[in-house]
Amino acid sequence: MGGAVLLACPDASAQGRDPAAAEALFDAGRAALQAKDYDAACPKFRESYELDPAPGALLNLGDCEEKRGRVATAWSIFRQLARDLPANDDRRPIAQSRAAALEARVPRLTIRLAPGAPADTAVQRAGVPVGAGSLGSPLPVDPGEVHVTAAAPGRKQKTFTVQLAEGAQIELLVAPEEPAAAAGAGPALPPKAAPQEAGGSPRRTAGWISAGVGAVGIGVGAVFGARAIGKKGDAEAYCDEDNVCLDQGIKLQKQGVTAGTISTVAFLVGAAALGTGAVLVFTAPSSGQGSAAPRATIGVVPGGAVATVVF
Repeated sequence: MGGAVLLACPDASAQGRDPAAAEALFDAGRAALQAKDYDAACPKFRESYELDPAPGALLNLGDCEEKRGRVATAWSIFRQLARDLPANDDRRPIAQSRAAALEARVPRLTIRLAPGAPADTAVQRAGVPVGAGSLGSPLPVDPGEVHVTAAAPGRKQKTFTVQLAEGAQIELLVAPEEPAAAAGAGPALPPKAAPQEAGGSPRRTAGWISAGVGAVGIGVGAVFGARAIGKKGDAEAYCDEDNVCLDQGIKLQKQGVTAGTISTVAFLVGAAALGTGAVLVFTAPSSGQGSAAPRATIGVVPGGAVATVVF
């Protein structure tokens, strides 16, 4: 589940410090990192840092989080190190370089209230409140599935799910469920005369949502595929016939490989979501006319693509 973490350096006199345990956890984390067991290594580095806030533990934690795909978390850790380390510390330029290299890979999610949503709508992302200052701001999150909820007095909570690939920029419009019909408003309509649920059956609605996410994924894949081809072409100017390249050529080749990887992942996720959506839509039971189906759009911006999902 997407999320980013900034670790605050505790005061040197803070209670709960245990340098000996921190050292043992650091060594265990290094062993797990070398064995590529990142899910075991990262918690050990994090706890080591909490017991004794040494920059080495934090640097290894950032490296570990990047290796297991949590690029937003790693980016925030390297940025913290680059900010807090003394200017003469050899690790500071390393942290600066790692943060800069991750910048374009970090997904960003912008959450806005949908038109007509109550002003007192409470929004949460992965269980963490999204305040008024955060609404409308592109916030970094880790790649993967992100759950956003919206609730308001008198309305049921509604959950929105977004799949974020590396480098994606997604804008999500949220609102709670529509209010229930007021009690005592009059006699209930006969079953056949009752208005249809907006948007048709839940199965069909889920299908449209999946199809919209699939379209976004394929669009992101196309954008980064084009970028990969462009970077490869740019690199040729800095390489000879034997593919021996200057530093700029190597840098462009690496950027092309990264863009190609993002493109492949986005295409695979998009194709899977489109297929799932098609099955759900065409196998859903028929229903009366309702509100428009959810839609997703994508546009190219400097550094990636912006997708908008409207429910």
